[in-house]
Amino acid sequence: NFQNMLTLFNLLTATLLGGKNPCAYLKFNLDHSFVKIWYDATSSILNNDILSEILLSLLAEVQNIPFCLYLKNASFLDETWEMGEYRDYEFVPCDVLGVHLHYVNTHLIVTDIDPESVAAEDGKVCIGDVMDELYTESLRGSKRGKVRELFQIYKGMPVYVSFVKGRLPNGQIYRPIAHLLRQIDFDFGRVGTSQEMQPDALKSIRKPAHALLPEEEQDEIPVHGPDGKAEYTVVYRGVYPLGEDGRVDRIHDSIESVITNREHKKQVVKIHTTETGVEVRRLSDNELLLNHSYTEVSACGRRTDMLLYFAYIAGETTCNMAKDFKCYVFESEDQGEAKIILCSIAQGFERTHWFL
Repeated sequence: NFQNMLTLFNLLTATLLGGKNPCAYLKFNLDHSFVKIWYDATSSILNNDILSEILLSLLAEVQNIPFCLYLKNASFLDETWEMGEYRDYEFVPCDVLGVHLHYVNTHLIVTDIDPESVAAEDGKVCIGDVMDELYTESLRGSKRGKVRELFQIYKGMPVYVSFVKGRLPNGQIYRPIAHLLRQIDFDFGRVGTSQEMQPDALKSIRKPAHALLPEEEQDEIPVHGPDGKAEYTVVYRGVYPLGEDGRVDRIHDSIESVITNREHKKQVVKIHTTETGVEVRRLSDNELLLNHSYTEVSACGRRTDMLLYFAYIAGETTCNMAKDFKCYVFESEDQGEAKIILCSIAQGFERTHWFL
C-alpha cells in the first residue's frame, strides 16, 4: 500500500543519496514519534516484527550494490526516456575541428563535415550528430561565443568533445534528433554519414519549412535581385502583437489585421537584409525603425491571395526564449520583389549556422 511504498522510498533515498545505513535509518524511524502518525499500526511494515526483519535483510544486500549514476546523455530527457548513443572523443590539437553546426532548439546539430579535417578522421563524427559537450562543458543552450571561447581557451591542447549520435546502433534515427532535423527540413538520408555535401547535392535539398512559399515548392529561389542588391524600397504597413505565439501560421491573419486597420500609418521604408539580420529604415530621414537579428526572427511569409504583402515574425530576444512576438507587415509594388525579399530573410536562417 501507499504507506509501505513511502517507507521504501525513504529508505532507498537515504541509502542512495545520503549514504546512510538503511538498517540504522529504519530503527531510527521506529523510535520516532511521526512513525505512529504516518504508518498504520496493523498494515505497516514498520509495525510488524517479521516483515521489518525481512525488509532489513533485503536492505542489507542493497548496501553491497554499486550505484553509478551517469550524468551525461541527459540533454533529451525532457523529450523522451529513450537513451541515445553517446560518444566521447579525443582529437589531436588543431585550429579548426572541421564541423558545421546548426542551432536548433538549444541543440547544435552537425550538418556538414569538411573532408580531410580532424573531425572526419575514422568517421567518428557523423552528420546528424548533436554536439553535447566541449571540454566537459555542456553546450545545450550555449551562445555562439561560448563555443568559440572554449576552443580558444584550450587551443594547442587535445580536443575533448562529446556527441549524441544521430543514429542508434540498430540504424534507426534517434527520435529527438529526427524531430530537430524536421524543423530544418534536413535530408534524413545524410544522417550517419561523414561526407561533406557537394554543390550539386546542395541544389537538391529543399529549403527550410519557414522559407517555402506555397507557390514555389520546386523553384530555385535567388537571394538577391538581378542587380545583386539586398536593399529594397517598400511600404511598412504596421505591426501586429502575437504574444508568445511566434508560429508561421500567424502570418496569415496578421497581414489581414494590419491592412484592414486604418489606424496604422503607412511609411515608405528601405528594408535591408544583412549577413546577421534585417534592418528597416525610413526613406525620408534614414531613421532606423526596426533591427532584428536572424536569431530573433521565428518565421516569414505571405498570403497566396495577397502576394504584394509579406511579413516576418520576431521576438524581443532569441526565438527559443522570446515571450513577446510581433508580426511586421510590408507591401511591395512587385510580387517578384516581395518573393525575393522573403527568401533573402528566410535564407538568413541558414547563414546562422556555426563552424568550429
